[in-house]
Amino acid sequence: MALIEIVLPVFLVIGLGLALRTLGIITDATNASLSRLVFYVASPCLLLRSISQAQLDWQQSATMLGVVAGITVGAALVIYALVRPMSPDRRGVFAQGAIRSNTVFVGLPVVLNAFGEAGLATAGILIALMVVLENPLSVLLLTLPHQRRSARELRLWLATGLRVLLNPLVLGAGGGILLSVFSLDLPTSLGRSLELVGQTAAPLGLLCVGSGLDFGRLRAELRATSWAAWVKLVVYPALILFALQAAGLRGMALNVTVVICACPTAVISYIMARELRGSAHLASSIVIGTTLASLVTLVVWLLILGVG
Repeated sequence: MALIEIVLPVFLVIGLGLALRTLGIITDATNASLSRLVFYVASPCLLLRSISQAQLDWQQSATMLGVVAGITVGAALVIYALVRPMSPDRRGVFAQGAIRSNTVFVGLPVVLNAFGEAGLATAGILIALMVVLENPLSVLLLTLPHQRRSARELRLWLATGLRVLLNPLVLGAGGGILLSVFSLDLPTSLGRSLELVGQTAAPLGLLCVGSGLDFGRLRAELRATSWAAWVKLVVYPALILFALQAAGLRGMALNVTVVICACPTAVISYIMARELRGSAHLASSIVIGTTLASLVTLVVWLLILGVG
């Protein structure tokens, strides 16, 4: 029951988002606006404040980041090789959907509910790495099946690199890291303002996830979505767990990392698939399917980790 009480509130708010869209209170335009608010403002404020106040173990953080980077890249390439029989527009979509976590809209709320403020600093550093790593990796996975290298795709690589550098999550986490390293304190009024804005990230993000669910898209892609969900929610976090344990990590760093990696597929994977000639239908189904299945799998992972 303790574990269910950690995860269930997160999914009840997602359900509220779905209900509000059904009632017409949250429209597609409202969802888009709220998503931008969470991504560009609330989440960076939350990461900046949380990381700046933390006393970080940089040796442990370096080990954590190295393990996650190695497993993520390795898993993505192996999955891509295994699904080569798929059509070109589905191959990269499946591969990115199986390793790309919804760190902001689901990961942060779950970490906050499970570990409190203490887990946010570790989550923030990990999220910054994932932004830097997963965006170029997704571009690679989605463009490889099409073989040709057009001027449009080269421009996309450059644009992706620029977006990574200017990503608000990277900037927020980077600012927090600098403040923590140099032991600098934010002015009280600024710190409280960041806290107030950051507190809106979790509930608004969950409402966005719920109001974006479309179950009709899931039915036609049930088989491929089931396999992607199995890899994303079970196999991938299991590899992360074993690798972190082998590297000697324990406690909060291990638990937060596994929970973040066990989150459902990121919504941005649908947008990237649509832009890079991938199957947007399959990408959307993977996002929806993994989100629904994670209600159960996140509870199991928290049980395995001994949380609650």
